[in-house]
Amino acid sequence: MSLEEMLLRDELRQEPATSGEVERLLTAIVRRLEDAGNGTNHPETRLEQAYHAILNCALVGLRTNGLRPVDRPGHHVVALESLSDTLGTPHDRVDYFQTLRDLRNKNLYTGGAHVTVRQAEEAIEEAQALRSELEQWLEERRVDKR
Repeated sequence: MSLEEMLLRDELRQEPATSGEVERLLTAIVRRLEDAGNGTNHPETRLEQAYHAILNCALVGLRTNGLRPVDRPGHHVVALESLSDTLGTPHDRVDYFQTLRDLRNKNLYTGGAHVTVRQAEEAIEEAQALRSELEQWLEERRVDKR
C-alpha cells in the first residue's frame, strides 16, 4: 500500500519531525543493534532488539518525509509497510519484517514462541543491512539528521 493510501485510510498523518528526532531514532538503531549483537543475550531478546532496529529504520523513513503512524493498534504494521515507498524496500523483505513482528508479538504477549539462535542471527543480519541502506538513503537525499 502506498503512503498516499495510508494517509487516506488515516493510518498515517502529516507531521514534521521535531528537532533532533531523526538523530535520536538513529541513535536508538545503533543501541538496539548493539544489544542484538550481544551473544550473551537470549535469542528472544536478540530478535526483539533486531526487530526494533528495523522498526526504527521504518520510522526514520517516515519522519524524514514528514509522516507519522497514527497511534492505534496496527501502527507497527503500517510503519513496516511504508518501507516499500520510503526506502524502496522490496515487498518480500517487508513481508519478512512482518513475520518478525508476528514472532516478536507472539513471544511478547503469549510467551508461545521459541526463537532459535539462527532466527535471531538472521534478524540481526537483516536489521544491519536495512540500517546500511537507510544511511545510504539519507546521504543520497542529504537529510539533516538533527
